[in-house]
Amino acid sequence: MKTFLAPDALDYEQRGFYRLATLKEGCPLADELRPLWPANAKLLFVAADPADDTTTENDAMDLASALTKAGLSVGQVLVLQGETADAAAPLVAGAQVIVLGAGDKAKREAFFGEVGLPGLLAAAPDALVIALDEGALAAAGR
Repeated sequence: MKTFLAPDALDYEQRGFYRLATLKEGCPLADELRPLWPANAKLLFVAADPADDTTTENDAMDLASALTKAGLSVGQVLVLQGETADAAAPLVAGAQVIVLGAGDKAKREAFFGEVGLPGLLAAAPDALVIALDEGALAAAGR
């Protein structure tokens, strides 16, 4: 399993009601991922706060959009959050790219523990893992 740390990787541009995300100028994430990136990747975004569906879903789509703009195709975006916690094992097992969300340390640690994320990641050795902060790596047992 290849793991990448990408804190504060996105730039945002506000256009009217729309917020458009791109990777920050000089961010090496796309270049590091490119040789390993699967075509039309199935991306799973793991919530830092399982009860905050709106933020989780927006963050997942923003990152997927930014990666696509950088030339890394994303075919499907799924989220592991409170509503989908019962399906954690098949979601993680089916993902090619797993993004560990940034946010509240206590909520994230509790949620990652509740769904058994460290064990699920260990059982998905071919997945690419992108952590949005160092705390996410620690909470996921990485």
